[in-house]
Amino acid sequence: MTRIRRALFRISIAREGTVRRGSEVASCFITELTTLGMGLSTDLCVSKGDQLEVTFALTGGDPICCQILVTHAIPPSLGSRIISISAEHYSQLARFIEQHAATTLSPL
Repeated sequence: MTRIRRALFRISIAREGTVRRGSEVASCFITELTTLGMGLSTDLCVSKGDQLEVTFALTGGDPICCQILVTHAIPPSLGSRIISISAEHYSQLARFIEQHAATTLSPL
């Protein structure tokens, strides 16, 4: 199996949120983030290929809401690709990652 190299800056974060699949709703904990995907943990039983709605806050602003496709799952952790997000939420996400990278990678 060939692995695709990640071309994006992945940041480690710690954000609480919710994950929804149809009428099932559970809490989740976002652990990794890029503009194209995320890693998270949840008690919701999911499998590769499931589509979920995730809502979480980056900072004190409005929550980000997006649809994800589960790319791998080893309960309670999973990795995913963002398959649907509004332009406004994508801009907030990209700005957050850019600011995080600038402060994390800047010399002291």
